[in-house]
Parts: sequence; structure tokens; C-alpha cells
Amino acid sequence: MLKTKDKINQIDKDTILSNMSEGVLAIDNNKRLLMINKTGEEYLDIKSNLIIGQTADVVISDKRFLKFIDDLLLSKKNLKEEIKIKKNMNRYFMANGTIIESEKSAFLIVISDITKLKQLEKIRQEFVANVSHELKTPITSIVGFLETLKQSNIPKAKQKEFLKKALKNSNRLNSIIDDLLWLSKIESMEDTEAFDLNNYKLLDIINSSIDDFQNHSNKKHKIEVDCKSSINIKADEHLIREAFINLLENAIKYGDSTKRIKVSAKTDDNVFITFHNYGGYIPDKYNEMIFNRFYRIDKSRSRRQGGTGLGLAIVKHIIFVHGGEIYVESKKNNGTSFIISLPG
Repeated sequence: MLKTKDKINQIDKDTILSNMSEGVLAIDNNKRLLMINKTGEEYLDIKSNLIIGQTADVVISDKRFLKFIDDLLLSKKNLKEEIKIKKNMNRYFMANGTIIESEKSAFLIVISDITKLKQLEKIRQEFVANVSHELKTPITSIVGFLETLKQSNIPKAKQKEFLKKALKNSNRLNSIIDDLLWLSKIESMEDTEAFDLNNYKLLDIINSSIDDFQNHSNKKHKIEVDCKSSINIKADEHLIREAFINLLENAIKYGDSTKRIKVSAKTDDNVFITFHNYGGYIPDKYNEMIFNRFYRIDKSRSRRQGGTGLGLAIVKHIIFVHGGEIYVESKKNNGTSFIISLPG
């Protein structure tokens, strides 16, 4: 009976290399290609089949990677470098070059695709920049009003006005922080699944969401509901109600205040819940972007309405943890619909 070590030795090395997610290639001191796996060929955009024995300059076109090889051969020591390779889109790779000790005159290069990591880093940087900007705006206003109030010759009427504006910006600052914390909590649920899904009547959740929304609103709004009492959904009631309230608030802020909001539901394989308002037209190019954190089509209007820029991002993540999706449909002169699809 074969020992484990013997079994491992019997495994086809070419099969292992061809199934690796990293690109692997070996070269000699003269830059001749000794071996390369399929992933390496794909990463370096090598089309020819007759490449073994050819020099790297002949089969590899990317100048950055060729320079990495030159530096590796010149230094004759381990080398690690991030390389951007341009094809139909920018891709980022981490190249690790090492001397093959048993050969001395050969070098092994492992190429890892880090494009997604770079994209995530860019998103993180943009998010930090956006958060800083959104927090700085109300803070600057608060400091400005308080600095003005320090002056002794400010009339009492103006003092009250400045204090009112400072309080308004303080409340806005608090709302942004609350939404950021709420969004962070939902995102952590995506990783840990730390929430409970139970069966609820959809109509009950819609009605309770409307009641909560109307109770916190300055005035009553016309909201029409078209949902059969027999429709059930599997949900975390608190989370899904929060999503519905955010969509109602969004409909009021950007819809026509003289016209009704309609909430409707229907079932197929999934449950579809639609929040329709007669607001401004949203061009198709914004359909995905409006769910991004702090993204606003009309920045000045959004701030006048008091939004934090996080409402739709929160809704998207709530629907995501429920295994569903949300999308928007907008038509000129016929309003905008936010449509939620949840598993039936």
C-alpha cells in the first residue's frame, strides 16, 4: 500500500500548476522560459503555443514585467513588486521572484492577481474621503456660528437664529454618524449572519412602517397600499421595516408632495414590493450609483432636504442580507419605482 508521500509524488505536477489561481513561470539566467502554467499565460497575455525555450523579451510584451525580470536577474536575490498590466482594463499583480536553490541559475516567479484588493482599497479611500467631507460640512458650520456668537454685540434675535442653525447642523452630524453605525452593523451581519428570519405578513410590516413614518413626519402624506393579506415574507422584521421607512422618506424627499406614494406587492417565484412616487426622472446611468454611499444626483437639493446620503445604501444592504435585490425603474412624466425582490 502506497504511503501518503508516495501518493503525493504520483500527482501530475502539470495538473497542479494548471489549476493554480496564481501564475507560475521559471526562467534561466539568459531569460529563457523554462516553464509557465496556463494562469501565467493568461495574466501575461501570451498567445503563442511555442514559448518554452524562447526568451522573455520575445513572448512577453509588458514592459513593466520585463523590467521586473531584468531586476531579478541583476540582483540575484528574492524580489517582490506590484505591477500594473494594461490590457482591455487595468489589472494589478504582485510578482514574487525567487532563486531556485537546486539550480542556482534559474528563477521562479509567482504572479498573484490583486486587482480586487486594489479596487477595494480605492473604494475604502473614496469612502474615507466622502465621510470626511460629509462630516466636515456641518462641523464647519457649527464652529462658524459658535465663533460668531462669541462676539458681544450680536442682537438677541440673531443669537437665537445662529443657535438654531448650529443645532440643525448638530442634528445633521448626529444623523450621519447614526447612519454610518447602522450601515456598519448591517454589513457585519452579512459576514456573521447574526440575524433571525421569521415568517411575517407583508401587509402588517408595510402598515407598521407607514405608521412609524407618519408619526415622525411633520405632516400626513398620501400613501396608497395594494398588498394582499395572504402574502408572507421571511424576514427580520426590524431590518425590513427600516428599509421600508427609508424608501418612504426617499419618496417624500424627491417625489411630488401633491401626489400619492403607492406601495404595492405581488408574488411570483419571488415576492416583489414596489415603492412608487411621482418625483423627478432618474436617468438609467444613475440606476446603480444611487445605491452607493453618499452618492447624490443633485447634491444641493439632497442637503436642503436633510438627507445623509446613506439611506439607499442602507436599504440595499438590508435587502442583500435577506437574499434579495433592489433596483430602480424611472420614466419621464410617470415617476420612479424602487422594486424589492425577496425570496418567496
